[in-house]
Amino acid sequence: MDATLPGILLTGASGFVGRNFIKAASGRFRLFCVARRSMEDAGVQPEANLRWIQVDIADRDKLLANRQRLHDQGGIDYVVNLAGYYDFTNEEHPEYVRTNVWGTRNMLDLAKELHVKRFIFASSQAACRFGVTVNEETPPDAPIPYARSKRRGEELVHEYARWVPGAIVRIAAVFSDWCEYPPLYTMLNNWCSGKLLESRILAGRGRSAIPYIHVHDLVQLFLRIVDRSDELDRVCVFNGGPDGAVTHLELFNIATQFYYSAARRPLFTPKWLLRPMILARYVLCHLQGRKPFERLWMLDYIDQQLVADSKHTRDQLGWKVTPRKTITRRLVFLVENMKKNPELWRSWNEAMLVKTVFRPQLLLHDQLCEALDSGRDEVVQSVTAELTAGSASARTAAAGFNGTGSDRETAGAATTLQDVDKEVAESYVRLLYQLIVTTLRTRNRPMMQQYAYTISFLPLSSGFTNRLISHSLFVMGEHLIRRFRPQFALESKRVKAEDYIAMTLHMAIDRIEDQIELSRLQSPLLPEELRKMPPPTDSRRLETVVTQLEELCNEAVAAQSWTSPMIKE
Repeated sequence: MDATLPGILLTGASGFVGRNFIKAASGRFRLFCVARRSMEDAGVQPEANLRWIQVDIADRDKLLANRQRLHDQGGIDYVVNLAGYYDFTNEEHPEYVRTNVWGTRNMLDLAKELHVKRFIFASSQAACRFGVTVNEETPPDAPIPYARSKRRGEELVHEYARWVPGAIVRIAAVFSDWCEYPPLYTMLNNWCSGKLLESRILAGRGRSAIPYIHVHDLVQLFLRIVDRSDELDRVCVFNGGPDGAVTHLELFNIATQFYYSAARRPLFTPKWLLRPMILARYVLCHLQGRKPFERLWMLDYIDQQLVADSKHTRDQLGWKVTPRKTITRRLVFLVENMKKNPELWRSWNEAMLVKTVFRPQLLLHDQLCEALDSGRDEVVQSVTAELTAGSASARTAAAGFNGTGSDRETAGAATTLQDVDKEVAESYVRLLYQLIVTTLRTRNRPMMQQYAYTISFLPLSSGFTNRLISHSLFVMGEHLIRRFRPQFALESKRVKAEDYIAMTLHMAIDRIEDQIELSRLQSPLLPEELRKMPPPTDSRRLETVVTQLEELCNEAVAAQSWTSPMIKE
């Protein structure tokens, strides 16, 4: 990482705003990204100045365990706390306290220990009551559960201000050119459905209104706060959105005019009629095994407005929304994307409707890695003994495993580990084992494929046939599954752990076999020459690669993301 760049610790990095923040801040900062999902699952690409920390911010011990590693990586200058839980049920949920309150407190404690310059907290304009003009001094006193959790988060920022300067950003409804805001997505789907009645329905008189902000403008606001942090008060509040509000009627007129190429008359629907319609939809969705977006509590907000006044934010930061990215200007882009790419539109937005509270893969990953780390020596010895057993069946399996068996005719190269020195054999097994551990630790299965390719054809593997490598991986996978099966009490966890190990090894074996076939087509003499080489007489080269894998594994544990590893001679 470039130590000359300022460091940002970003939570909620796998979320909608977090991913866009990474894109905008990449190259300008050292980014330490915290999320419950893996980097691969979040679709974030590796960068030289980006490190990924897969941890739940509500897990205090595991979160704070990263403080020394963050310090060793150059320290943290700013925290941007985007992590938070919300849903549209309007019901009490333990995650409102666990993530939004306890998680925020944990992040503030970490920021305090790291002596950061400013803690930027993502609050919401929805924390304020409808019916008033929301400015930076408006109290966050809305009665809904989400609003109460954000109010408590703001209070924590004020409480910690004696140690950590804070900035509270009350965010408007965030959208992108693909929508990604569930209420707006639902309305657009209805209005552009082509259905006789549903495409014209507007709740009340269509006067319901809130402010909207494009995600790109919001990210620039966060970056402007970072840039001007030294000029700001100890604690400051900003409105993350434009002035005013946009009504449903305005959105309806723009969307339907563009979609149908003609003006459509809305069908204004009163509350008393909407109630049975919502109940009927709820029953229908229940019979279909899904949950509707529309809920009865939403009736209370029909024709209510949340109007913003962001003058203080503009004056203090010199920031404003981009005119061409306002919702009224940008809505035609959303409708166009919906028309031209309906499947992509649906997949992006349906993902926003699903709130995953418990991520069992995070717990499973930690348990699996701990088990692999603690049992390394015993597993290496057991697998080495199995592979060096001199049975005829083992020799035949190694020679012909998953292939044509042509290696049996090769003179020189080892077809079983019985043919090599015991110390070399153990180092070879330790190399494969460390490869599995590192792949799991870095949460990057493609790395297994890359290393499988590397150990198949670089000089370090000369003297071992590719069939032996494949067979060894297969035997190790079977051994690991047998060994760790009793450690996972829940059937679902056991199955997932076995599947993960098996799939990781399957990818490696397939890569080896693919490369054998490709090399024969491209250069038939190369694999033949490699197979004629005798097995190594010492373990120095193998141990060098083991050390490199261990270092890479330690980097992953130390909150560093994986970037393409290369075997060093």
